[in-house]
Amino acid sequence: MKLTGKRKIEDMKDLNLDDLLKTALKAAHAAGSAINDIWDKKSSVKDTKSNQRDLVTETDQRCEQIITEILKTAYPEHEIIGEETVGSGKYSLGSGPTWTVDPIDGTTNFVHRIPSTCVLIAFLLEKEPLVAVTYDPINDEMYWATKGGGAHLKSRRHDGPVAVSSCEALDCALVGLESGYGRDEKTVKRLSTTIEALMTKGVRSLRMAGACGLNVTNVACGRWDAFFEEGYWESNSGPKIWDFSPGKLIIEEAGGVMVNLDGSDFDLMGRGVFCAANRKLADEIIEMMKNRPL
Repeated sequence: MKLTGKRKIEDMKDLNLDDLLKTALKAAHAAGSAINDIWDKKSSVKDTKSNQRDLVTETDQRCEQIITEILKTAYPEHEIIGEETVGSGKYSLGSGPTWTVDPIDGTTNFVHRIPSTCVLIAFLLEKEPLVAVTYDPINDEMYWATKGGGAHLKSRRHDGPVAVSSCEALDCALVGLESGYGRDEKTVKRLSTTIEALMTKGVRSLRMAGACGLNVTNVACGRWDAFFEEGYWESNSGPKIWDFSPGKLIIEEAGGVMVNLDGSDFDLMGRGVFCAANRKLADEIIEMMKNRPL
């Protein structure tokens, strides 16, 4: 796997993006090996977080420990925001060197042995992702990106840069979305009216794949044309920073956009995610979301 050039991180002369990427890839591979080792064995739900559908397994916890040990060995002073460590609570993001970690994105898929789950790792500085890794261990697909270095995929079928599709309208778009964990009346109505609005607008097709990180990389490599998942801190619903911080860099380096669902600049501390192949398609979906009945 070819890495980017030795670009020094400003004000941190002991670090460069290549070294950070190598460490992230090592950690992702190690966690992925643990997932593969357990894949053909039965996994039980050890705990839940925000509700009974927000699952935790022993493998989640073990994989986060594996990743944390590798990151801390290489960079003991760096902060780590990990899904299993933080749990369902709030977290803060400082401007210093910080890693975000989701050891198993798509835990429900993992529990049900649906081969759509991934390891998510990102390095941030000044609250911006500079290095991103998304690893699908079951299908052995490794996505990675560095700031200014493009987005890449190494798999059995591809080894090189990836780019978003050229689709600019809903009638040619395959759009991904997620149901989330909420089952209250408001959440159910929001989802049903969103699907109705997309279908009425003539979307080519819809997908719910169950892993936010892979949903974003599906857009980054042109398999999908857009993806979104709504979420709100008030209801403790939706994805969190570890779900989408790697994807933000990967999608942007692949030529796409990640913005808030109201069209404003993307907020890493928010609870929703929206990415698209280009701004024209994004704007059409944003307008549709604004006009849907709630």
